[in-house]
Amino acid sequence: MKNNPCSGSQCSGSQCFEDQQFADGPIGIFDSGVGGLSVLQHIHQLLPSENLLYVADSGHAPYGCKDESYIEQRSRIITEYFLSQGSKTIVIACNTATASIIEKFRQQYGIPFIGVEPGIKPAMAMTENNNVGIMATAGTLSSERYNELSQRFISSVNLYHQACPGLADQVEAGLLNAPETIRLLEKYLSLLLARQVDTIVLGCTHYSFLTKQIKKIINDSIHLVDTSRAIAEQLVRVLEQAALKKISGDGSIAYFTTGSINNTRATMKRLLNKEVVVNCLP
Repeated sequence: MKNNPCSGSQCSGSQCFEDQQFADGPIGIFDSGVGGLSVLQHIHQLLPSENLLYVADSGHAPYGCKDESYIEQRSRIITEYFLSQGSKTIVIACNTATASIIEKFRQQYGIPFIGVEPGIKPAMAMTENNNVGIMATAGTLSSERYNELSQRFISSVNLYHQACPGLADQVEAGLLNAPETIRLLEKYLSLLLARQVDTIVLGCTHYSFLTKQIKKIINDSIHLVDTSRAIAEQLVRVLEQAALKKISGDGSIAYFTTGSINNTRATMKRLLNKEVVVNCLP
């Protein structure tokens, strides 16, 4: 009999991880907006049999400029929705939300939570001159969790932090190639390049969709670190360890938003290169 990591609100008696109905439950994925779609794509690729629920909290984006109590409130509302749908695990596909609430939620709720954080460790394996730039939101860079993460590596590498206000908003609007997006990228990247960084970490899931634009600005010798796939790989390991991974059948993806359905659908179409059905989050 496996240990029961479920809380009383999610199971009772023998209805734990051994319960097939629970194991067949969907995986909840959320972000302040559409940035987490970069994570969703890798999850669907690695776990094609899983049913996925994606929530873009676009009506309350971005999280990067919000205080922690507000982020916790929004994250809790979305988490409660996922639990009402029988979700077996939840992916917080947002660096800011991960930094703010993941440890608290892991303690309060009885299912696994997978979070994201800037990929400093893989950046250390890539850098040759030990100068690493971190592009992230102000909320991520000012969080206690990020401070603890960066302190673990600061003796081994020079970390240069660059807050990027407005950049996630451009992605949220689907304006990947707009003049304002390129202007912001050139501004923030020039500040990092002046520090002679040879590796840049994309510390926000929204920025993953700007990889092509970034590569046109930086030198080919500069490494980019995007942890979207690593998050999906960690989810696979967690599901396998808990005997929750589905290995047969075709999985589905349901998309929800708290913002404008039409605007979110149009942005998702640009980012995913396909039409999707977007529903209003109940």
